[in-house]
This record gives sequence, structure tokens and C-alpha cells, in this order.
Amino acid sequence: MTFIAALAVPPSYTATAQLMIDPGPRDANSTQSTIFETVDPTVIDTAIALLTAEDHIRSVQASLYDHPDFQSETPDETSVLRNSIKTLRARFRALIGSIKSIFPTPDSEAEAGDARPGVPTVGELRAGVKVNQERRSRVISVSYTDESPERAAAIVNQFVDLHINELRDRNRRQARRLLAWLDQRLVEVKSEVHQAEGRMESFRIVHGMSNVEADTELIAQTRRQLARARSEIAVREAAIDRPRGTAATGEEQVKSHDMPAPEPGAVSDPENERSQARLKNEVEVIRSQASMLEQDLKSLQSQAADRLASEAELRFLERQSASAANHYDELLRRKQNLAEEQDATVAAHVLTSARAPTRPSSINPILFIPAALIAFSGFGWAIAGMLERMDRTLRSERDIVDALGVSCVGLVPNIRWTYRRQSDRYLFNGLSSAYGQAIYSIVAAILQPAGPSAKPMIILVTSSVPGEGKTTLATSFAACAARLGRRILLIDRDLHELKDPSTTAAFEMARRNGEHTLSPEYTSAGPISPIPDLDCDHLLVRRTGADQPSLFVAQKIVDVCQGLRGRYDCVIIDAPPTFAPETRLLSAIADEVIFAVRWGSTRREVVGNALQQLRCSTRFESLTNVHAVLTRVHLRKHARYRFGDIGEFLQKHRKNYSRSGLWN
Repeated sequence: MTFIAALAVPPSYTATAQLMIDPGPRDANSTQSTIFETVDPTVIDTAIALLTAEDHIRSVQASLYDHPDFQSETPDETSVLRNSIKTLRARFRALIGSIKSIFPTPDSEAEAGDARPGVPTVGELRAGVKVNQERRSRVISVSYTDESPERAAAIVNQFVDLHINELRDRNRRQARRLLAWLDQRLVEVKSEVHQAEGRMESFRIVHGMSNVEADTELIAQTRRQLARARSEIAVREAAIDRPRGTAATGEEQVKSHDMPAPEPGAVSDPENERSQARLKNEVEVIRSQASMLEQDLKSLQSQAADRLASEAELRFLERQSASAANHYDELLRRKQNLAEEQDATVAAHVLTSARAPTRPSSINPILFIPAALIAFSGFGWAIAGMLERMDRTLRSERDIVDALGVSCVGLVPNIRWTYRRQSDRYLFNGLSSAYGQAIYSIVAAILQPAGPSAKPMIILVTSSVPGEGKTTLATSFAACAARLGRRILLIDRDLHELKDPSTTAAFEMARRNGEHTLSPEYTSAGPISPIPDLDCDHLLVRRTGADQPSLFVAQKIVDVCQGLRGRYDCVIIDAPPTFAPETRLLSAIADEVIFAVRWGSTRREVVGNALQQLRCSTRFESLTNVHAVLTRVHLRKHARYRFGDIGEFLQKHRKNYSRSGLWN
């Protein structure tokens, strides 16, 4: 079954493609990267998530509708067996789909709406695709498994190509948005550059241009002139305050200061006064010049400070204009680079495209056989062990001795249902040597050896519940005992009311033959009719009225047995089950009890309670005269248990016995 199931499943093929994630440029001036550079693990996880996203899978499915490999409707050239298996599998899937349609879900409805013949559904694509990172590298492998190698390769390539196209489209959209922003920003920056240059030119026109070094030299020269003037004022004031005797000395000082000296001989007071007056006038003139020089110096310093502030403002305007110009140039270069790289820069690229595999990736169906043998053997052993532990039935003589405490004298093989109405013929015409061997073994164990010392016996054949095979056992026992030269009487109670009519067909036929051919001997219980095929007599006890209790019939049997004990070597009573009240009455006159236990059917608790009913009687309190017999034994199954009993002997050595004329 496993091999057939493996053949029913077509071989699957796995196609694989590889992607390499680009770590990006190493610096602002380089757009190239090497294969040995590392990348953030989150980038790998993001790429895997994008490849397995629901929208991406639906995009792949939509792209397969126009793919040439999924539009061909020609059947594959395969064997008739595989085509028939494929048809059965398609019907089975249709059946499963119809069952699922009874309980629809939103996902199943969406997949059913998008499904088309020959194209896998979203669920099949999701289940078949595998995306993994190659160790810790920047390589991502994308694989897909399908029955057709060409379709598997096509699906993998669609997964990879659509992902690259989506990345390229995303880069283009981002580049277009960035270009639009750059264009807008260039206009704004260009306007800022024009405004900065205009402010700078206006400032130059308003404030003019001057030389800072010239202003500094002029201020220094003015300071020198002011210092000289102040020095001359101090000299002349000192000459005015000097005494007259020192006029000559004053003249020398005036000469030393390049001033006109007083005339010689002018030592009189009028001359001195005139000299003093002239010095005072000169002091006033020089002082007025010094005051003018001070005003000029302050004016020059104020103008120089204003010019320095204007120069600083002008330099700020120049820097602002240069910064705006540089920003404008940078935006232009960025726009140019973006326009050149928007089609070439992608976060990933195809390292290896998928090709149609030549060998299937599925396991060879032959390899399923050993695994199935091991698995199902273990499963069978487990079930067998569990069932064996749960089994409460009796299957061997040891089970009966251990569980019930009574002896087991043998077992009786099961008779085929076609021979159950002719058990006498089945016993003596050689159809089953095992059945006859088992019955003779039981007879030899129960009956006493023939001879003058042999005493008549009354044997009660009963069971715990109906259907145990006690009637067949009683009939076969009587037939075998009769063949051994014993006088046998088989007593059967009212079969028509308490038993299955099919089990009494042999007795009915024998009684009718006996009533028509022989002169039956009538007793108070009924006619005793011989059964020619069994070589024994048969007594059928009936009810005389519908309201007559069953214990009355049992009492009739007791009376008959008491009266016929000396006429027969063995009286066999086919009694009802032990739980019936008349069985207790019949057990009072029985010498031996044969207790039929159905093999592998009757539970131990039922048999134990049935034997407890016999133990309640004073005659079988110790159960020493109770002998159990396993009935309806399946010899082939019984031999598998390897109990080492007569059942295994009859099954294994059945070829040593002839199948015809065994008992003649």
C-alpha cells in the first residue's frame, strides 16, 4: 500500500535562484561595493519578508497568467497508469474542495476567486516557496517545489524578477519624488542666491569702498601732529613762567625748539613784556591747532569704526552669498547624480537564475517501503500489545487454570459455517482431522476405560452464555463415545423454544428419520430415537404446555436420568447456560460437567461467575469434576501465540494426518 501510494504521488522538482543584497556605497564619492562587505541583519530579514509578503505572492500569481509555461493545455506524455492516478488524484482534490466549500473561510473564498486552471493558487505558492539566507552571507536563496521542473523554475524566476523590478520601481518612485523636491529646492536656493548678491551689491553702493590701511596711517599722522603741538605748548608756557635772569637760557631753549630768539640787548622790561606777549600768542595759536587736531582725530576714529562695521557686514553678506551659491551647486550635482543612478542603483541583484532541474527532489518511492515496514510494524506491535493487555478473554489452557481454577481437558477447533448443520459428517468423513483429533482427546480424558468395572456416567454439558458451541460439543462427544463402543444417550431439552433452530437441524433430521423408520420407545419425557449417523440414542424433552415452567422440564430430565442410568454407559445432557435455574437442578445428578468456554470471546468475569453458580451446589463445591473445554478455536491464530499445547500441535502437524478415512 505504501508503494502504491508513493507511485500515486508524482515526483516533485525543486528549482532555486539566488539573490545578493547590496550593502550600498562605502562613501559619498563611491557607488561600488565588494562582495566581502557586511550588511545589517535587519536588511536580510526585510528582504526575506518582502519576498514572502502576501502582496508579492499575489503579484507572482497574476504574472503567471500570461506566462507561456502556464498556458499550455496539452497533457504531459506519461504512462497510462500515471495518467489514471493523476485523474484519480484530481477527483480526490475536487472532492476535498467540495467538502471545504461547505465551510468557507475568507482566505479560501479569495483563493477560489483568483484560482485559474493550470496556475497554482496563493496557498499553493505560499506553501511551495522557501526563502532562506545562505549561512551568514548576503546571499538569499529562493526555491520552489512543483511537479513540473519547467514550472518550478518559472515560478522561482518570477519571484526573483518581480522582487528586483519592485525594488527598481520603488527606487524610481523615490528618485522621482526626490528630483521633484530638488527642482523645487533649486528654485528656492537660486532665489536666495540672487537675493544675497543683491543685498551685497546694494551694501557696497550705499557704504562705498575704502582702504583700511590709509585710514590707519592718517590717524597715526594726526596723532603725531597732535603730540607735537602739545609739546610746543608746554615749552612756550614754560618760557613764559621763567624769570627774567634766565632770559638767555630761555632764548637757548626757544632756539632748541626752533623758535625765534629775542634780539640781543633786549634786556629791558618793555622788551621782555613784548617777548612774553608774543609767546602767549604763539601758545594760543598752537593750542587752537591742537584742538583742531583732536577733533580731526576723533572724526577719523569714528569713520574708521564705521568702515570696520560695514566691512564686517559686507563679509557676512559675501559669505551668505557664497554659501547659497555652494548649496545651489551641491543640489545641481545631486540632481545630476540621481538622474544618472536611478536605474543603476538597486538594493539587490540576481546572483544565479533558476534553471529547470533534471532530477526530482522528492524521495524515491522504493525508499518508502523499509520505512513503512518499520513504522507500521511498530504500530502493529503497539496495537497488538495494547489489545493483548486489554483482552479479558480466555485463549489457552493455562489461562483457564490460572483464572478459573478448574482443569482444561482440551480445545475444539472452529467448524466452518457451511458444515455447522452437518457436524456429524464433518466429524467422520475426514474433512477435518484436527477437529476429530480434538474431540477424541476430550472423550479420552472424560470417559472411564471400558470394562466390567466401568460405572455409568451422567455428563452435563453447559456454558456461561449461549453461543459458546456446547450443543456441537455435546453432539460430537456423543458420536465419538458411541464410535468407541459405548452406549450413549444424548438428552436435549426443548430446543425449539430456547435455542437457535439452525443448531438443531441434525437432531430434527435424525428424530424424523427415527420416528419413521424405527419403533421409538416412549417414556414419560418423550420418545427415545436412535440416530443412525451418530450410533447413539437421542431424547428430546418438550414442554407439555405453554404455561409449564422450565424447572418442570428439568425435573423430567432428572427423573429420566435416574431411570436410565443402568441402561446406558453414558448419558450426556445438553443443558442450558449455567445462569439458568434448571442447570442447578440438573447438576445435582451429574457425575461430570463439561464447561464450554468460547475461545477469545467470553470474558473471564462472566466465566468465573458462571462457575460460581456450580460451586453453590453441594456436588461441585470443589469443582474437581468440572472440566473446561475451549470451543470454536481458530487454530491458525491460536498457533501464533505459541502456547505449546494441543492447538499448536494440531495446526503445525496437520499434514501428518490423512484427510479421508481417518476414523474408519
